[in-house]
Amino acid sequence: MQPPVTNRLFLLTTLLSVAALANGSVVINEIHFKPADKTSPEEFVEIHNRMAVAVNLSAWRFTQGIDFTFPEGTLLEPGGVLVVAEDPARLKAVFSTKALGPYTGRLANDGERLVLRDQQGEVADAVAYRNEFPWPVGSKDGNSIELIHPTLD
Repeated sequence: MQPPVTNRLFLLTTLLSVAALANGSVVINEIHFKPADKTSPEEFVEIHNRMAVAVNLSAWRFTQGIDFTFPEGTLLEPGGVLVVAEDPARLKAVFSTKALGPYTGRLANDGERLVLRDQQGEVADAVAYRNEFPWPVGSKDGNSIELIHPTLD
């Protein structure tokens, strides 16, 4: 007797997620840590799936920099992005961007280390950003910083 289709799909995406981890498939792609309006909760972190298969993000979490656990059933589509925001409603109003959240904590304006962990607690990706060269200095003016290309370090 085979399990129901939803259980098989969950199992398949979980297995694919584990396989994807070996290849560093999910990366922190963009960080908006210093909004131009310091009173507006517009901070966010975007992650990107470099794989050609969906990644099940259930129980993945940011454990350093910000605190956020992805809800059960969260899938990151092949080549897709997900945004985690300090205030999802504010992000939608300002940038017309749908986001998960809110997260707790704040992104440090002078830089810090962000850590994304998988279901097993292993580091899936980590970024130590700063608000000075060699990072984009435009981030001082309310712009985000992002990878030039998601396949690069």
